[in-house]
This record gives sequence, C-alpha cells and structure tokens, in this order.
Amino acid sequence: MKRKYIILLHITFWVLLLGNNLWNSIGRGILSGHKNQLVGLQLFFKYLVMETGYLLIPVFCFFSAYLLVAPQIIVKKNYVKAFLLSILTLLFIVAYRYVIEYHLFLPFLGFDNYNGNNYSATRYVSNIFFYYFPSYFVYGLMYFFVEDWYKTRHRQQELEKEKAAAELTFLRSQLNPHFLFNSINDIYSLTYQQSEQAPAALLKLSDILRYMLREGREDTMPIQSEIKYLENVIELQRISTKGAARINFNIEGYIGNQKIAPLLLIAFVENAFKHGVLTDPENPVEICLIATKEEINFKVQNKKNRDHKDKTSGIGLNNVRRRLDLIYPDKHNLTIDDQTGFYTVNLKLQLT
Repeated sequence: MKRKYIILLHITFWVLLLGNNLWNSIGRGILSGHKNQLVGLQLFFKYLVMETGYLLIPVFCFFSAYLLVAPQIIVKKNYVKAFLLSILTLLFIVAYRYVIEYHLFLPFLGFDNYNGNNYSATRYVSNIFFYYFPSYFVYGLMYFFVEDWYKTRHRQQELEKEKAAAELTFLRSQLNPHFLFNSINDIYSLTYQQSEQAPAALLKLSDILRYMLREGREDTMPIQSEIKYLENVIELQRISTKGAARINFNIEGYIGNQKIAPLLLIAFVENAFKHGVLTDPENPVEICLIATKEEINFKVQNKKNRDHKDKTSGIGLNNVRRRLDLIYPDKHNLTIDDQTGFYTVNLKLQLT
C-alpha cells in the first residue's frame, strides 16, 4: 500500500475515534454548565479541546510503541533499550496527563476529572499502565510486526521476480547462440559444397534471426509466429540435408490469438535433429502441435541415431525445463519417453 494511503488511513482512524469520544462526552454533559443549555460554538470548542487533549494519550502510546519500542524488539533485538523506552513512554504520558488535567482543563475549561479529589502519582501510573498500555501500546507493537512482515514478504517476492527475470534473460541468451552456431555450421557446409541451396538457406536463417532478435525478446508471442519460426527451422534443416531429411510437422486444432512464451518449443525440435535419424523414410521425425484456446499439446518423436557419439545434453532440454518452471509453474506437464529405439517428448501447456 502506498505511503499516502497509509497516512490517510491513520488520520481517518484517529479522527473517527475523536468524533466518537466527542459525541459521548457531549451526550453525558460532563462539562460544567452544560446539562441545562444547548451546545453552542464556545461550549463545543471546549469539548473539542478536552477530547483532543485526551486523544493524544492513546496517540502517544501507539506511536511510541510503533516508532520507538517495536523496532528495538523486532529488528534490533535490543530488549533492554525497548524496556527503557517503554518506561520513558509511561512516565511521559503520566506527566502529560497531569499537566493537561490540572493546568489546562481545570483552570480554563472548568473540568475536574476527579471531583476535587487528589489523584496520586501511583494511581496515574497504574491507570495508564493497565488501561492504555494493554490496548494502544500493544496495538502499536502489533501494527509494526504486521507491517514489517508485509514489507519483508513483499521484498522477497520482488527479489524472486527480479531473479526470475534475470534468469530468463540469461537462459534466452544461452538459447540464441546455441541455435545460431548450429545453423551457421550447416550453411557453411552448403557454401563449402557450392550448393545452389545456400542462398535460400541464408534467407531462412535471416528470417529466423529476425524473430529471435526482435519478436523473440517479448514475454509472449502469438502462437502463429512461433509456428512460423518452427517451420523456418525445419525448412532450414531440409535444405542443409539436400532434401534428405524426413520431417513431418502436423498442426491440428484451433490456431488463433493464443499467446505463448517465444523460443520455448525449439529445444525439443533441435534435440530431435541433433540426436535422431533424419533420413529414414519409414521412421521420420514426427512433430505434432494440437492446440485449443486454452492449451497446447506439443509432441516430438524421433528414431535414435545409434552412430551419434555426442553424449552431452547441451543447453537445450535443461534450458527449456527451467524456463517452463519459471514461466508456467503448475501449468505444464513435460514427459520424456526414452525407449530403446525411439525418443519421445510430450509437452502439455496451459496458455491461460
């Protein structure tokens, strides 16, 4: 809550308390000469001065506990200083009450709270200690505790958000070079072989980089853009293998204005390209995206390449797992079926 609203809340509370006390005092007619006359402006002003004077007692109790004592107890753990400040608060309020009752209310307002009887210092102390301290002083301590807990919790949440945002930025910076290096190597091979497909591959790579460097930096993107990006990657793979790659990319269901975190699905496709058999007509790489308005089901299956010697997992799958945990907590289900001959990844993702 913003500071100005907190201040307004405090002012409202104390004004309402003053109004309640003023209403009760006027109703009881406790000032001399009031019972047999209407409350005029002058008499109302006397009541207002008296109740404002008394109101400052709970105000002192509350704010001395909130501003002075509670920080020593909760934050600094200085209990001796907290005790001494509590005693000083008690003595100050006792002295304040004595002054206003005997040197302000009695001579100027004609109000004698004790009907001519002397009120000893001991009774002053006991009255303040047993009436105001268990209420307003304790309220001040409780208020500081709740406020400190809220601020600490809020800071922790902000730190977690900042950490998550920084981690997402780092993960994206890992993903982009990973794909870029693979694609440049493929185009280099085509260029080295003086293939006529090199210019087309370079154009596809240009479109892919445009998405990664511009649109892919957004928090979410239309699912059509992500599909177009995957299609470009797949086409680039076909070009790099001179059309020998057997890749089926099927899209089913509703493709509309759904939004998805960008560059999220590519890791599964890259993993299939890197570790799978791409040129077996009987066992093509199967990529299937089934979408509804609320969720998607993304499945990638590939036949394992047993001649592949690269045992490193790379950044891809670890990266996407972490991004899913950060962006879609409790809204995704990722299953990996590592069979003898095939590798299958299935991602169910709630978009809303």
